[in-house]
Amino acid sequence: MGSYIRPDEMSRHDLFSWTISILREHGLRPKRKLSQNFIVDPRLIRDFINHVSHVETTEIGCGLGTLTIPLSRVVPRLICIEIDEKLLGIAVKNSNTSNTLFINADATKYTLFSRQVVGNIPYHVTSNILVSIARSNNVERVVFTLQKDVAERLVAKPGSKQYGRITILLNTLFNIEITGIYGPSSFYPEPKVGHAIITLTRRHVFNQDVFALEKLTRLLFTQRRRIALRVLAKSLGIREDSEIYMYARELLGDKRVYEVSGEVYAALARRLRENGLL
Repeated sequence: MGSYIRPDEMSRHDLFSWTISILREHGLRPKRKLSQNFIVDPRLIRDFINHVSHVETTEIGCGLGTLTIPLSRVVPRLICIEIDEKLLGIAVKNSNTSNTLFINADATKYTLFSRQVVGNIPYHVTSNILVSIARSNNVERVVFTLQKDVAERLVAKPGSKQYGRITILLNTLFNIEITGIYGPSSFYPEPKVGHAIITLTRRHVFNQDVFALEKLTRLLFTQRRRIALRVLAKSLGIREDSEIYMYARELLGDKRVYEVSGEVYAALARRLRENGLL
């Protein structure tokens, strides 16, 4: 049966019915604690696959195999990581491909070796997954479906409510693009918010300067609405007559923590690291 299943070629009605029938057949219900939402929109699947590069790929959270099946036809080797053992067994049966390795594991604790990482990412592990990928220099490209508000946070501009540490870290390392927005009805069960397909293409490696940037933003963003220079000086014990204070003042001016660009923070973190302050 698996060799004839093509979720990306089904009608929306048929894909929804297929998803429901498989879950019922195995006596399963989506687990809220794992943020399980299954894709039931063939257009979303096709759009997702169109952004996938033809390189060895790791899929996080293969579910019923809805993305796994078309993915296995466009990448040379696919590694699927699924924490839910019952779902993994269903995905294995549905996929029926020779180029796919299935692993029952927690993706947040799994070392990612593939050049590309993809998946319909559960909300509760999104941040951990993204940070892990940022630190894995072998990962060159990412294609994810994420909750729309999370995707918007990743492309947020300085001064906005969504702008934060994860924005700065990922934009330092990747070119990020939201390629499509999809409503709650594209998933079962329907989430409360829409989702987005987002792509990340690496442009810099994670190194000591980026590690220093992480430390700096962790320090400052606990007081995101305060004047950045004041928070910096007080937190690191920097005197106002010091050279590093004057350098920081030139970069930061009177901006608040959440108003400073990632490029400025990166330059500041580099200088602080060189001076042994980070």
